[in-house]
Amino acid sequence: MAKSRTLNEIRQSKEYQIAKHNADLQAEVAENTALEEQIKKVKDNRTHPCSDSTAKAIAEHQLKYNNKNPNITTSNPFEHEEVDKTVDQIVEDLQPVIYDTIFELICNEMSMKYVFDSSEYLTEAGLELFEDEWFEFYHENHGKIMYKLLQNLK
Repeated sequence: MAKSRTLNEIRQSKEYQIAKHNADLQAEVAENTALEEQIKKVKDNRTHPCSDSTAKAIAEHQLKYNNKNPNITTSNPFEHEEVDKTVDQIVEDLQPVIYDTIFELICNEMSMKYVFDSSEYLTEAGLELFEDEWFEFYHENHGKIMYKLLQNLK
């Protein structure tokens, strides 16, 4: 019956060291193969030629990026579909902020114009009626400004 060895004894054995060395070599070969494939994809995907060193640098970056972001399904994070998805996400994230910013900027600008300062207007009507009409007047013009700005941005 063979004596059972400890984990430390196994790690020090010649068989373990050979197996570990072979596994390391296989991993290195797989890494080099993946890099070569990615370099080819980079060169094939380019709209204009690039040097081998540039293609290698891009491929290394892409492989590193994919390893850090395993939920990226494409082998090339710069493919149009991935870029389009990211652009759409940025637009979706910024859209509400932009509208809020424009809304606030309009309010700030209107507050500096005397025609939109309620204290500049005298009325014979009661204060309640004036406030209702002022609210409507102010917001109607605020809406006009917002509409014109958004039309100019198109």
